[in-house]
Amino acid sequence: MGDELETREKLLESAMSEFSENGYMKASLRKICADAGVTTGALYFFFKNKNDLFKAIVDEPLKELCRLLTEHYMQDAQDMDSDDPAVLSAEYHIDTHTDLDKLVDYMYLHYDVFMLLLTGAQGSEYENTVDMIVDMTEKGFRISAEKAAARMPNCHVDEYMLHWITHISVDAYTHLLTHERDVEKAKLHMRRVMEFLIKIWFTMIVED
Repeated sequence: MGDELETREKLLESAMSEFSENGYMKASLRKICADAGVTTGALYFFFKNKNDLFKAIVDEPLKELCRLLTEHYMQDAQDMDSDDPAVLSAEYHIDTHTDLDKLVDYMYLHYDVFMLLLTGAQGSEYENTVDMIVDMTEKGFRISAEKAAARMPNCHVDEYMLHWITHISVDAYTHLLTHERDVEKAKLHMRRVMEFLIKIWFTMIVED
């Protein structure tokens, strides 16, 4: 059992290197096996195919990221149910969005995985990961925005602004990953970016 676990870990380590260097489509299973010091038969003992191998690397970190995002959007929606009128102000959310550091910490803990999803997933079942995150974020924003609009006389959610703000919010994180390697600097950048994004978030709520 110990040898099997060691072999699997060697394959995953080798695969991470090969996928990161060449992307999913151009990655060579033969090279992955050679670098791990095992036969291709050993690879197929653990993984069904290339996609299954890729999944073993990226799936758990991605699922946890989605869980953290869902938790964040649910908290935002709960805040909008509060009787406190301050929840309809940008300042309230700037002061209370302290969980964003945790999100950045997690992304940078698995930095290589998320960079792989951003830059090397084409051809795999994960090639549309960013679009999936956008859809999740838009749904989360919509719930909170509709709750906020319901508390503002004669107001509604503007669909264009909702979609646009969703995209620039997700883009803020992809840009962060691809342009800043240091996690502490990344958290500082994101605090500033989030202050800006929270201020414009309420522009998606317009008068009828």
